[in-house]
Amino acid sequence: MDYEVMAKKILQRVGGSENVISLIHCMTRLRFTLKDESVVDDEAVKKTKGVMGIMKKAGQYQIIIGNDVANVYAELCRLGNFSDKVPEKQGKPKEKQNLFSMLMDTISGIMTPVIPAIIGAAMIKVLLTLLPMIGILDTAGETYQLLSVIGDGAFFFMPVLIAVSASRKFGTNVYYSASIALIMLHPNFISMMGQAHDAGQTIHFLSVMPVTYASYSYSVIPIILAVWSLKYVEKLADRITPVITKNFLKPMLVMLIEAPIALIVLGPLGAIMGNVLSDAVYFIHDKLGFIAIGLVAGIYPFVVMAGMHHAFTPIKLGMIATTGFENFICIGELCSNMAQGAASAAVALKSKNKDFKQVAGSSAFSALVAGITEPALYGVTLRLKKPMLGACIGALAGGLFGGFFQMKCFGIATPAIVTIVQYVEDSRPMSLVIAALTILLTVVVAFIATLIIGFEDVVDEDEADEDVAYEDEKVEAEVEESGEMKASGKETAVIQAADEPAETFTIPSPLAGKQIPLSEVKDATFANEVLGKGTAVIPSAGTVAAPFDGTVSVMFETGHAVGLVSDTGIELIIHVGIDTVNLKGRHFHPLKRTGDTVKRGEMLLTFDVQEILDAGYDITTPVIVSNTDRYREVASSGNGTVAALDPILSVR
Repeated sequence: MDYEVMAKKILQRVGGSENVISLIHCMTRLRFTLKDESVVDDEAVKKTKGVMGIMKKAGQYQIIIGNDVANVYAELCRLGNFSDKVPEKQGKPKEKQNLFSMLMDTISGIMTPVIPAIIGAAMIKVLLTLLPMIGILDTAGETYQLLSVIGDGAFFFMPVLIAVSASRKFGTNVYYSASIALIMLHPNFISMMGQAHDAGQTIHFLSVMPVTYASYSYSVIPIILAVWSLKYVEKLADRITPVITKNFLKPMLVMLIEAPIALIVLGPLGAIMGNVLSDAVYFIHDKLGFIAIGLVAGIYPFVVMAGMHHAFTPIKLGMIATTGFENFICIGELCSNMAQGAASAAVALKSKNKDFKQVAGSSAFSALVAGITEPALYGVTLRLKKPMLGACIGALAGGLFGGFFQMKCFGIATPAIVTIVQYVEDSRPMSLVIAALTILLTVVVAFIATLIIGFEDVVDEDEADEDVAYEDEKVEAEVEESGEMKASGKETAVIQAADEPAETFTIPSPLAGKQIPLSEVKDATFANEVLGKGTAVIPSAGTVAAPFDGTVSVMFETGHAVGLVSDTGIELIIHVGIDTVNLKGRHFHPLKRTGDTVKRGEMLLTFDVQEILDAGYDITTPVIVSNTDRYREVASSGNGTVAALDPILSVR
């Protein structure tokens, strides 16, 4: 790799040195602070050889390089003499937003971690529809009843799940938060409030303060407001409690103050807000009818890109809890997912780029069969632009068709071919046919539209022809000099290596905490495996240990990330937190230097978990095998609680 050439191209394409305010780099990315991002040629930057992608985040223009980032950074500094000063910030940068946007962002951010539990429960409900249809399960049997409880548990106790997620976002105690949700769902409280409501009476706290009736099962916004207020109640209780009594008096005060606030003020207010939000969405549906469904289907990819799609989850939940079905957003989601898959399939058929053809094909399969559209959306249709138009046209057509024939959805499992049974209405046998025709129409229209509109095929490097010519000349020179085809020798070596039996290596966790899939990391570069396959750990303690015997390939002065190379050749990146490079070393304490030899279990660095959280940063720690392409498989050992040096990855 010619780092000088690469650096010159990047600098030119971000608007030249005069457009750069500052430049730093982290483990894998160049992080530019630019005067004017509008002058940057994004597509040209993406096509630069060696660039894996770009991100615009936290006021920075980030260019993803990978392991060679330090070399490219050094060349850029030589060319531009840049300052590495990061603009100061308190916590995460805050953009000016109206109240509605702030509410949507908050709901979306809190809902995202809860989605796997919701999908799991929703898929059980899909089975409860499918198995009786094919005669495997008796609806009057005990197994059906038990499965109903399993499928409904996550929905009925939704406030508890939301409380846990909200506590992380707002920085409150997770057990206080969950306790408030459990109070709202206590059977005695529900019974007492229900009886009073039926009798036209009002319950009073301390004989003065009225407790307004509201149903909190399946709800989202009430508990979000309660956990938000808990942050201030905790601070107040901590301030007024004498040190000697904090262990028992503070928890009591927190619950005595927060529970009435939640039940008397914020719970009812949240219920009202949820109803208003739902009414606003369905007002559009009531006025435009099936046309509204088509429009939602057509614009839904842009809702996903804005991260707003999870904000619709509480609306769908509320509608299904009230009426038993949802006939607006879920239909648009299904058509949007199918259209993304169909457009990607068209790209896979038409593309001449062998590697990209495979990417588009696998993206189409995941979208159509499983409803997972991120690979199709970000990797294919949005990247090529024109296929996005084809997908929107197909989704619009499918949405209009499904809306016209009054499709209904009875669950919130990910909309896809495998979950089509959630659109089946027991009293309407034709509902399955309508759902199938809606999918078919969406796929056919999106596929044909994409083929007709066309697209500019992927070229990995804007000067690929020059590179090919250069490589040809190089090979010819080597042949003339040595009298043998060295490239063929290399190819033979690769084939021989591939024929050898694969050895499996286990990678232990460098830190204790909760292991989660890499796809759940709130950073697209890690989640989409741009830098390699791996896993992630949400730390429970601020220590990072060497998972194997090896060498420290890079230890950042900021201490937020470390690169290791094992004695067996595995290259590992441990990146503590998301965007924590901006802390400039605060709260991190490196214990090793670049080039140091380490033994398994040796401490590499320590960090202050609470201080980093208080500064507004996510401490989720990706653990990445950066030379993934060297191995046949890099697999996670699973999810859940892990201790330091417990197995988390296997490589072979």
